[in-house]
Amino acid sequence: MHCRHLPIRRPTQAPLRRDVLRRGLEGSLVHLCVRGLGVVILMSLAMMVGCTDQPVAPPVNSQIARGEQLLDASRYPEAIAVFQSELKKTPTSAPLYALLARAFNANEQLQDAVGAYERCLELDPDDGDSRVQLAILLTRLDQLPKAEQHLREAVQRQPRLAAAHRILGRIHYREARYDQAAEAYQVAVDVDPQFAIAWSDLGQAETRRGNLEAAEGAYRQAIGADTTDAAYRDGLGFVLFKRREYTAAAEQLEHALRMDPLHARSHFNLGNTYLRLGRRQEGQRLLERFRELDDQERRIYGLEVTILQDPERATLYHDLAVIHTKRGETEKARRRYIQAVLRDSNYAAAYHNLGTIQLRRGQLREAMGLYRRALRADSTYVLAYRSLGNVYMRMRQVSAAVNTFEAGLRLEPDNEDLLNRARIAREILAESTQ
Repeated sequence: MHCRHLPIRRPTQAPLRRDVLRRGLEGSLVHLCVRGLGVVILMSLAMMVGCTDQPVAPPVNSQIARGEQLLDASRYPEAIAVFQSELKKTPTSAPLYALLARAFNANEQLQDAVGAYERCLELDPDDGDSRVQLAILLTRLDQLPKAEQHLREAVQRQPRLAAAHRILGRIHYREARYDQAAEAYQVAVDVDPQFAIAWSDLGQAETRRGNLEAAEGAYRQAIGADTTDAAYRDGLGFVLFKRREYTAAAEQLEHALRMDPLHARSHFNLGNTYLRLGRRQEGQRLLERFRELDDQERRIYGLEVTILQDPERATLYHDLAVIHTKRGETEKARRRYIQAVLRDSNYAAAYHNLGTIQLRRGQLREAMGLYRRALRADSTYVLAYRSLGNVYMRMRQVSAAVNTFEAGLRLEPDNEDLLNRARIAREILAESTQ
């Protein structure tokens, strides 16, 4: 499979691939539970939109319900096994194939997910939402003509399926067919006037077409439908910048950065706006921050594309988590670390970093379990001895802390950090026994 690395269109446009990877799925939430020396990882990754406008439920039985629970808990291989087993009993259940496709997709088995969605649609050709999700997967796999074919069939069968019109517009936009993109987005918002992201997409297309008044109107509609997304304020701010309404542009872009301090394009656009307003130092600082964030986003994007090609390589998820940690995106980091250990159950660094996330949240016992699990994976991982010793100190188990620090020092006798921590722990222990 070949996944093309598309250039980032700065500052106003984001490539379709990044949009699909980041926003095709709803936000995710990870739950972590540690028991003793083992780790029970329960990760609830929000699922894609349902199978149909009015879903036809698969046959009600406890195994399917169990499979859905496993899917919600991010125990994807087990969920896949359950759904495959049930499909042997009911091989003509389209909803079951849709569930299987969701599980394959969540487990980064994209080709298998495509196959499951295709079988779902063979059984139920009118399942519009499954057809849209199939098109999104095909887009991620750079199979644009096939994705477009499915979207056209979706809108032919269900002309009022707004999501299909919107994704079709994204394909047109990616191919620089801006007139057709704008037409598709317009249909989407005509069908669903509260479809905020489609309004934003329409604003992008109109900006590309040079229709700044129409673009402004579209972005204001997006903001009216959803006041929580910084990208809509950024888009509006850029349109006002293009119209040389710099003060009004600055107001919108400042609002965007208050909403999302990590929004790279807002730093770029506001930096340039400040330069036009004579606020040179502020503008230069924002442009420098943009370069930092843009570099991070490029690295994130590159890793996400590589995951499409090699979804079982645990280091990819770990490296993503490290970047998210630097950006202060703790939940994203935690989810990626968990994905790493699900692929490599002896990934000591990932367990350790998960423990540090829990420690910072005051979850001492959970952190302790994760640090211990890191040492089970690699008994020479000195950093885990330091971190586990710190937990013992915070829990006032000073004797255990001394033993842990000394265990680390047996591996690295000259480690100054461990030497200092061990010395302090021994002094506290000595005072407590007097």
